[in-house]
Amino acid sequence: MSLTEYNAKYEYIIRSNISDRQKALKLADLMTDMEGHLRNDIGDHRNKEVHALYKKVSLLSNLL
Repeated sequence: MSLTEYNAKYEYIIRSNISDRQKALKLADLMTDMEGHLRNDIGDHRNKEVHALYKKVSLLSNLL
C-alpha cells in the first residue's frame, strides 16, 4: 500500500460514523499493515513519512 493509500484509509477511519471501539480496531489493523511496510521498505525515503503516520495512528488508537 502506498503512503497516499495509508493516509486515505486513516482519514476514512477517523471520519467514519462508527463507535470509538470500532475505530480503534480498524486503526489497529491499519497499524499492522503499516508495520509490515516499515519492515519491508527499510531505507526507503518515504519510510520516515510512513513512520510519522504510524505514530499518529498509534496515538489516536491509544486515545480511543
